[in-house]
Amino acid sequence: MFRRALILAATRDGAQVTAVGAGGDGYDKKLEAEGIFFRDAPISFRSRSPFVDLTLVISLTRYFRATQTDVCHAFTIKPAIFATLSAALARVPVRVVTITGLGFAFTSAGGLLRRVVETLYRLALHYAHVVYFQNAEDRDLFITRKLVSAEKTRLVAGSGVDIRRFQPAALPSSAGQAPTFLMIGRLLRDKGIVEFQTAATLLRARFPAARCLLLGGEDPRNPSKLDAAEIAALRGTPGLIVLEECDDVRPVIAGADVLVLPSYREGLPRSLLEGAAMGRALIATDVPGCRDVVEHNKNGLLVARADAASLADAMLRLTKEPQLIATFGAAARKLVEDRFDEQKVIDNTLATYRKLLASNSRNAKSTASH
Repeated sequence: MFRRALILAATRDGAQVTAVGAGGDGYDKKLEAEGIFFRDAPISFRSRSPFVDLTLVISLTRYFRATQTDVCHAFTIKPAIFATLSAALARVPVRVVTITGLGFAFTSAGGLLRRVVETLYRLALHYAHVVYFQNAEDRDLFITRKLVSAEKTRLVAGSGVDIRRFQPAALPSSAGQAPTFLMIGRLLRDKGIVEFQTAATLLRARFPAARCLLLGGEDPRNPSKLDAAEIAALRGTPGLIVLEECDDVRPVIAGADVLVLPSYREGLPRSLLEGAAMGRALIATDVPGCRDVVEHNKNGLLVARADAASLADAMLRLTKEPQLIATFGAAARKLVEDRFDEQKVIDNTLATYRKLLASNSRNAKSTASH
């Protein structure tokens, strides 16, 4: 669940935390079930109207002023821009941003949209105190494009993964059956869904016993979404089983041997981290974010971006050389233990809040808004 562990840790640390976001997608109810207060904000992820965005800025500015918010930590593109601007207008003492990935504007959109987004980032990040990036290439791009000053930037290991909750599990193929490949991702073109669909067909033609699973929900707000006909074709693809969304992915990962993510670009993909934590071999595209988790021929295989044949070749290799699956899986678990423990990420973030509050506090009990 998005930022749940960080929010709960901040609460235990003495903060009064409010999660602010667009309601109606189910995450608001899940947060509230955990005892986390959620405030619905008028965030439209599809609209490009400046009037809609101005309404959001006015609403958040009023909220931050009314609650005397001390820390605003914004995630994803629109909150990173408009919540940070609102926090600056409301004179919130500490303003932190995490760039979780570059998104559609940088991966697939045309030049005009990208220029608009860059201008807005440049404006908003000027008012941020710290900007976290989940991989060095995204950070370098923002610095090179003068979207943020280098001294404000920090690298963080994504959201990390709870290595105590995600424990290694026995591989299904260890019983002698053909391997099972699992992709976890929203039904978006930019996630490489179409390439996985094609690779599953190619794999089935060579090894009918091999299984391909896809776990992911629709995201109607995303410009990269598959349309209804494409989703129907996806569900009807021979050799590909599309699973229903679930709250706990651990049993699904335990039922697979290899975690696959053919995304076009990532911040730091949580699905790969969770698969690695459970001792799964990894296959991912050789793009920023993915290659921060996958070390080629050590804990998995890297394949070409937007290349179904390259993906199928990697899946075929692990099918023909199943001994690599256990070897890669053990190395993947070791990597997350060393570099991606969620608790280390949380401790780092809370330490940043404390340090910034020490010099910018209103001398009141801190309230962190996400």
